[in-house]
Amino acid sequence: MKFIHWVIFALAFWIILVPFIGDDIFQTLFQGLPVTDADLIRLLKWDDLFLGLGIAIMALVVVSIEQPNLKTAGLRAMHWMQFGLGTWIATAPFALDFDMTSFTWSHFVTGFFVAIFALIQINLEGAKH
Repeated sequence: MKFIHWVIFALAFWIILVPFIGDDIFQTLFQGLPVTDADLIRLLKWDDLFLGLGIAIMALVVVSIEQPNLKTAGLRAMHWMQFGLGTWIATAPFALDFDMTSFTWSHFVTGFFVAIFALIQINLEGAKH
């Protein structure tokens, strides 16, 4: 199902984009809270950039080489890697003790859906063999 890969790609794009635009949105909505740009950069930008790029690249590779009747171990491994990265994105705010609720929930929901969609792809591949 290429549609699921495009959804995963869109979620990865969101992961990449949020730290760069989210701080402006966050500061506009919650002007009285003491959050500096340095805090946001330190907590989110590099981690999210590399995780999002990894997930997006895997999604694009799978979309470009996946064939309905041919499933390889490499494709299955990419789905498992997407699952692992999605799980990390979902749990990282809690493990790293983020103190910004909106980013915590954005990460949790986005990572949860990346992991779920990766599991759906793994199950669909298992059903086709």
